[in-house]
Amino acid sequence: MANEMMNRRNDMFDAMNDWFGFPKNFFDDKEMSNMMQADVAENDKEYLVKIDMPGLKKDDINLNYRDGILSVEATRKASKDTSDEKHNVIHKERSEGHVSRSFRLTNVVANQIHAKYDDGVLTITLPKQSADSSDSSIQID
Repeated sequence: MANEMMNRRNDMFDAMNDWFGFPKNFFDDKEMSNMMQADVAENDKEYLVKIDMPGLKKDDINLNYRDGILSVEATRKASKDTSDEKHNVIHKERSEGHVSRSFRLTNVVANQIHAKYDDGVLTITLPKQSADSSDSSIQID
């Protein structure tokens, strides 16, 4: 019953797609939180992580792998576009902010991780340790 009431309430607000003629998300300043949508794939030899990071420069991105955790961080400074000084800005989405994501990816050869940033997509290849090096038997004397 409670879920049904919540669903009705959510449906009601979803149906209200504008507010005084503006879409309901017109003044929503959460662009940075919508960034870093990721796909993670795995095969026997490696992990492949692809992360959408549009509008960032390579120098704004920081990667770190430690204790089985891949951390990806990005910081964007506010844009200072002065080309249109005669108009009042009524909506600004290009804001500054900091975003980060972490992925638990174990058994990685850390010194062989490779990253490439192209057309707003960060691609990280994390080679796995071979089965021989991570699984060793110990003799008991």
